[in-house]
Amino acid sequence: MSTHQNIPSQKQNLLLAKLPPDELERLHPHLEIVSLSLGQVIIEPNEPILYVYFPVNSLLSMVTVMEDGSTVESGCIGHEGMGGVPILLDANTTPMQTLAQIPGQAVRVKATILKEAFDRGGVLQKLLHRYIHTIIVLGSQSAACNRIHYVEARLCRWLLMSSDGVGSDSLPLTQEFLSTMLGVRRSGVSETASKLQSRGLIRYQRGQIQIVDRKSLETAACECYGIVRAEYKRLFG
Repeated sequence: MSTHQNIPSQKQNLLLAKLPPDELERLHPHLEIVSLSLGQVIIEPNEPILYVYFPVNSLLSMVTVMEDGSTVESGCIGHEGMGGVPILLDANTTPMQTLAQIPGQAVRVKATILKEAFDRGGVLQKLLHRYIHTIIVLGSQSAACNRIHYVEARLCRWLLMSSDGVGSDSLPLTQEFLSTMLGVRRSGVSETASKLQSRGLIRYQRGQIQIVDRKSLETAACECYGIVRAEYKRLFG
């Protein structure tokens, strides 16, 4: 469901919140709040990108789908970002899939409208140029992470990124979804999550993960989490 309205939630997306009033006012008539369900695909591989999404309290995942159907997550998008970056680069399709990893709300706008606003320049263009850079850093770091780091460190990084993206330490995540995101078997996810729980870092129940000791979780995560967060803070404050 979606509604055109005065949208207080737009301020909860950090990119939209950084726009000056005049630029946000021009976009406002074209913005709508949508509710995304768990696993909902918002960008299909090799299909035209019709809308751009600015998450509010939902979390999007960019996923690479292989020929045999296996998948691996290459990045997540929370309230600090947007889904649909290819349209800014004059590429209206992508081989990657983007789906809702954590259900919730997002601000949606037609891709053509946002591209026109982007091409006019201004603060929006500068912000999104910086965001494109962070997506490149995230993708590069994720590729290295998936190749080099052990599952435990990767799971810790992924939980921290998800928590940052939705602004909560309570994450509605299933073993199946974690398996897809990490590219490992469900048994591996269960074993790793159980170890983190036994050390008091998280509480793990069916379909729900609660971060209990964030500082220790950051210590257990690989370096990739800190690198990506530092770059985002450098560019956006």
